[in-house]
Amino acid sequence: MKINRLLTDWPPGSIATQAWLHGSGIGPSLIQKYQRSGWVERVGHGAWKRCGDDVDWQGGLFALQQGASVQIWPGGATALNLAGYSHYLTFGKQVIDLFGTPGTVLAGWFRRYPWGVEVSFHPGELFADMEDMALQVFRVPYSRFELKISTPERAVLELIHQSANEMLFSSVADMLSGLGSLSPRRLQRLLEACNSIRVKRVFLLLARNAGHAWYGRLTLSRIDLGTGKRQIIRGGRLDKEFLITVPEGFARGS
Repeated sequence: MKINRLLTDWPPGSIATQAWLHGSGIGPSLIQKYQRSGWVERVGHGAWKRCGDDVDWQGGLFALQQGASVQIWPGGATALNLAGYSHYLTFGKQVIDLFGTPGTVLAGWFRRYPWGVEVSFHPGELFADMEDMALQVFRVPYSRFELKISTPERAVLELIHQSANEMLFSSVADMLSGLGSLSPRRLQRLLEACNSIRVKRVFLLLARNAGHAWYGRLTLSRIDLGTGKRQIIRGGRLDKEFLITVPEGFARGS
């Protein structure tokens, strides 16, 4: 029976979209029949879950990532937390940071479903076109599915991009101090492709001050850092190397 094959292929805890169901030979009329029979529940337009199944945002994101190419993924602080690199103290509702390729929008059913977390979506053009999207596989614990998430190298640049200036020299700097095993080769590619002067200057300053070995293997001359001075912290001190105004303890140069 098709329903048996469907439930075998459908990972528990995940959402199935109409497109995925169509690829499994399940058309709209058949999925509606399964709904009436109590096999599946509709979670929104074009999206379904197993009847009685508990799904969270990861099960929803799994559905969004099905297809020829990944266009939405966990990045920034969320990717670092999933990879075990950083554990932020959160007060109130947990915030999930999702990033997307330019022009991508979150499906309506995903935006409206009560995941129990706050979803912050960051579509945009932080990076120029890259052959390597700098994503890695994350195996969702206690489940049969996996997600693509930002590598730590990409995630830390996304974190700087999404963070307010006043957070850069406290929680972000503390987090970066623990990232001693980043790949300088991947960082080099990302920094050369990054479109944000602010992100690149702040990252390099924090990386320099953290003193990790990988920082010395970066070729700064190949990274476009723009021209002129930039104010990051009002009333701070100008760092002479990266020409940004930062807290006193982070600036170098006479």
